[in-house]
Amino acid sequence: MALIGSAPAFAFTATTAGSKLTTQGNEGHRYARVYDTSADSRSAKGEYNRQASPGETRNLWNSSGNGTVAKSGDGSKIIRGRACRQEQWSPDSCGAWKAN
Repeated sequence: MALIGSAPAFAFTATTAGSKLTTQGNEGHRYARVYDTSADSRSAKGEYNRQASPGETRNLWNSSGNGTVAKSGDGSKIIRGRACRQEQWSPDSCGAWKAN
């Protein structure tokens, strides 16, 4: 049986300590959202690749504090992403890449 009327809104979530990245939007996850999930004075970051430019890793920072969210602009389908947390004197710590 076919559904008529709307495209499915598939999404994925990637997490690491202090940060969560989600995708959202019909027609293939066109928005990224980065949530700061810890009161640790570190920024949350999402790294992701879009279908239109798969070789370009984009960064979406959330520096607004625990319990806040940052949203990307509209674009082509997000094909993979991961959540990261800012580290002060070391490279940022990131979780595993999630792909769709």
